[in-house]
Amino acid sequence: MQFNIPLIIIYNHKFEKNIEILEKLYAPRFSNIFHLVPFYRGKKTNVIPVYEHSFYFQGYVAQAIKHFYNSEFSHYLFISDDLLLNPIITEKNIEQYLNIDSVSNFIPELIELHKQPLNQFWSRMRLAYEWQPYKEGVEIANEIPSYNNALKKFKKLGLTIGPIKFSQLYQKLHPFFKKKHAKHEFRNMIKWLQHFPNHNKLNLKYPLVGSYSDIFLISQNNIKDFCHYCGAFAASQLFAEFAIPTAIAMSSEKIVTEKNISIEGKALWTDKDYKVLDKFDRNFDKLLAEFPKHWLYVHPVKLSKWLQE
Repeated sequence: MQFNIPLIIIYNHKFEKNIEILEKLYAPRFSNIFHLVPFYRGKKTNVIPVYEHSFYFQGYVAQAIKHFYNSEFSHYLFISDDLLLNPIITEKNIEQYLNIDSVSNFIPELIELHKQPLNQFWSRMRLAYEWQPYKEGVEIANEIPSYNNALKKFKKLGLTIGPIKFSQLYQKLHPFFKKKHAKHEFRNMIKWLQHFPNHNKLNLKYPLVGSYSDIFLISQNNIKDFCHYCGAFAASQLFAEFAIPTAIAMSSEKIVTEKNISIEGKALWTDKDYKVLDKFDRNFDKLLAEFPKHWLYVHPVKLSKWLQE
């Protein structure tokens, strides 16, 4: 099968200067490029204005589908504007690197939230636990699978749902308040009392999975359902790194993650992580020329810092 895959670049903020830079970078490799830019008012026909809080950027995708959808596309590749895709990857070979077929979707991982290790505290976990899927004024009950149907979908994908522990939501309380942490600690103490004695039996209101979501790929078979669920999750204000993987799980029969491919993504979370780029001396051309072959991508690469005027 001949794959036809457009590149769709998501901008969390209105960095219009990056549009031309990214066009030049990716145009030799992708025939079709779209940019999803908040509040865009310019004249470029492949730049799609979107209107949503950046914490729920899955809403950008839902709003833009009428502009980027084409029945001739086999898949849709989404990346953030500060994610740099390996220069060897093109529309003609990406299926080899992502190990996909015509019905596959890709996302870096699928995190079963109740299995998230306690020593890898993720502050965003609270957003999953506190999310209200059926809040007043947002009628999505009939727009997403029911709780039981979502569980069935998860089961088919080998995903499980279990209770969240309090310690996964709130970091361990310090024995004594420090002034700079007083507000944080007081909040944690109130939450601890509110959840007592069910600290290890905190159930989500709807089945959710998590994932790093600055790159994902959706097949033609699933793009409409995926975007519909993304829109519902954005309207109900579900954080993107739960909304996007859950929407993929709800709309997919086959999901590929980085565990299933031979190269790995390089997400840089800390200053220590970012030191892997020191050898490139903030020289963008050098980074492209010497990009590690075993990296699928690196993120973040802030173009304003790498391409200073």
